[in-house]
Amino acid sequence: YLAAEMKKHVNKPVACVGSLQDPAQIEEILATGQADLVEIARGLVADPYMPNKALKGEADDITPCLRCYECFGGIRPLEMIKCTVNPVQGQQLQDLEGTKPADRVKKILVAGGGPAGMEAAITAAKRGHDVTIVEKTEKLGGNLYPAGSAYFKKDIADLCEVLKRRVAKAGVKVIYNTEANPKFVREFAPDALFVAIGANELKPPIQGIDGPNVIMAIDAELHPEKLGERVVIMGGGLVGTEAAVSFASEGHKVSIIEMRDDVALDVNPYYRGGLMPHVWESADIYVNTTVRAVTEEGVMAENADGIFIIPADTVVCALGFRAPYAAVDALCAEVDESYIIGDCNNVGQIYHAINAGYYAAREI
Repeated sequence: YLAAEMKKHVNKPVACVGSLQDPAQIEEILATGQADLVEIARGLVADPYMPNKALKGEADDITPCLRCYECFGGIRPLEMIKCTVNPVQGQQLQDLEGTKPADRVKKILVAGGGPAGMEAAITAAKRGHDVTIVEKTEKLGGNLYPAGSAYFKKDIADLCEVLKRRVAKAGVKVIYNTEANPKFVREFAPDALFVAIGANELKPPIQGIDGPNVIMAIDAELHPEKLGERVVIMGGGLVGTEAAVSFASEGHKVSIIEMRDDVALDVNPYYRGGLMPHVWESADIYVNTTVRAVTEEGVMAENADGIFIIPADTVVCALGFRAPYAAVDALCAEVDESYIIGDCNNVGQIYHAINAGYYAAREI
């Protein structure tokens, strides 16, 4: 709308910029004369082939930019530009030949259908391998679902759908509602195994944490209807802060408890700069504060001023994740060749999951 207004006052071509990655939206802007041309920056980092895909009618295969600013984190001296959804970004010279066919076709099992597992399956199948994903739930996506549930995280939900379409297009077989335990792996007898079973939410031994008013963060994000009017979030990391913004937008009164000096400390600084004003507007924030117990009234917390109660109808546990190393080792013990990728190897962001899946599948 700024470009359209500018065109009323100048006699020069006017360009429009701002997270433009939907070909239909771009076409409408140009066709209706709102702008004379459009500029795309991060969208072409995420998918350099976006214009070609749009021209060929393949818009549903465009990799969406998540606007996560991972690429901005790579513009410091001596750092290459990286991308959460484009693992080749920054490695183009090493990827000139593209995805090369495998020297020997293998029967591959991918345990887990989250972003790491899907990316590994897609890449391995493109190389000619016979690939099967075994997924314990009824759908692929893993934690992309809770991550993309907030009103301002639609791009992650779009990414999930793109990856699911690519899994199908690549000819990857998927077994749903089945957990990849050692017995399953043994009977499947793959030549190689990708372990991408994700991580478990942390639930520390806090008094009252198993009470009926406590809900884990993923469950809360997927089922906000379970939340009461007053919500206290234990944990002020990325999950906790984004959840606070989302819950507040739905009318809840939100508080965050964080034991460190501030919230969202581990978040990409460029993204954090945009996130924090919304967090400040959305929640009462208690930093340098620990949780002593969860009670029927809310959360008993403690800081330098003493012990106090933060009233809550619902307490959300957003205290991080832990990789299930014992389960991973048990699966790997059933095969001669295995690759551990995603959160079950090292808890991280979508960037780490997709990059790990892609490069592991490139080597198999």
